[in-house]
Amino acid sequence: MVKTFTGRPVGRPREFDETRVLGAAMDAFWRKGYEATSLVDLTNATGLNKASLYRVFGDKHQLFMAALKNYADIEFRETTAVVSEKASPLTNIRTVVKKITDDAGSERGCMMINSMVELAPHDPEVKQLLKRFGEQRLQAITGMIVRAQAVGEIRPELDANKLAVSLMIAFAGSAAMVKGFMPNEAILQNLADLIDSWT
Repeated sequence: MVKTFTGRPVGRPREFDETRVLGAAMDAFWRKGYEATSLVDLTNATGLNKASLYRVFGDKHQLFMAALKNYADIEFRETTAVVSEKASPLTNIRTVVKKITDDAGSERGCMMINSMVELAPHDPEVKQLLKRFGEQRLQAITGMIVRAQAVGEIRPELDANKLAVSLMIAFAGSAAMVKGFMPNEAILQNLADLIDSWT
């Protein structure tokens, strides 16, 4: 799961740890969303005043975009890190599915899904950034499915890209359902059934 950042960096702009400050801003936006996160929230989280914060990262929207990219980069690294060369391709797919589902079921959910719901419908920059992240993940999942097909774990006649799209749609739906009434275990079973239908 994407780790939160603690501690409050202090000092002049050239003296603070930019990575830590960006992580602290990411946590603030992730916790409350873009609109509900105030400048006071951001200065409290980062330990920087408005002038220092905006001098380095720009305005609130630019800071949010940097924070969202930071989240997506960390999430992608952490998710791909669970893939093992010793495991079969299908096992790796199942492991990735569990990792993503577990993260979505955490208290704050997925920052990308949260941003998709809150901002993408009316913010072209966020929509474009999320589109890029989605394409990256679609390509990665498609590659995993192709590898599973190559060793006979998934039926070769199925379109790998379409399977990856269906899985990503299921992820997005699951991220919403787990926040409502459906337990994580039920969602995992549903996704497992989906993958089983490919074999």
